[in-house]
Amino acid sequence: MLHYHRFISSMLETAVHWQMIPENPCSRIKAPKSDTGETQYLDETEAARLIQALNDEPPIYRTVILLLLNTGLRRGELCALRWGDLDFEKGTLQVRQSATYLAGKGIVVDAPKTQASSRVIRLPASCLPMLRQYRATQMEARLAVGDQWEDNDFIFTAWNGTALRPDTLTKWFRKFIDRNDLPPITLHGLRHTNATLLIAAGVNLRTVSGRLGHSRAATTANIYAHAIQSADAAAAEAIDDVLAPKPPKGRNPAVS
Repeated sequence: MLHYHRFISSMLETAVHWQMIPENPCSRIKAPKSDTGETQYLDETEAARLIQALNDEPPIYRTVILLLLNTGLRRGELCALRWGDLDFEKGTLQVRQSATYLAGKGIVVDAPKTQASSRVIRLPASCLPMLRQYRATQMEARLAVGDQWEDNDFIFTAWNGTALRPDTLTKWFRKFIDRNDLPPITLHGLRHTNATLLIAAGVNLRTVSGRLGHSRAATTANIYAHAIQSADAAAAEAIDDVLAPKPPKGRNPAVS
């Protein structure tokens, strides 16, 4: 049922784009939940495969996906980012808006879904040169279109400087996954991947919650229970190695 809902919604969204109908009726229907109820995420090996596959992709999509993996931003938050939200000196990114696409209205940029969603996060060091390089590429594209460029200061844009539509990004990512035979995962699954890898690396749950923009750490704990359980098992093994170390191979522990 979920598959057919997505399929029909995709068809109707195309009809809206072609101006055959004013809006997508599926947007008013709650999508059925997945039978598994499991959170989609990639492990370290799968994430590395995805990153490798990005090498031959256009700079805008390569930068978008790497930023999502490194920050855990929501799709709408990423599409609403402006260069003024990025502080290269401090290495921080301010999340203060979210973008959505509404039929008949276009892209609407508004405050994020909750107060906790407005946040400042520190970027990994590898993201800064990547964003500088992408900015140079964007400036070249801006010069190429001349006065057709709309200067809205958005980081990720369409060809004329307007904000990148969130659904455009989702459609590209779906094709990218299929084209490279990568594990089936949605764009939102990159957010889950970021959180899962942070928890597995031992990052404090409250810190992970703050980076994701959750209002409560309990919300993060409920969503990522699988990662917490894995981290807890690793912690048990670590303390066991400290307090009850195994004897070296070839030595009888009964002989002193």
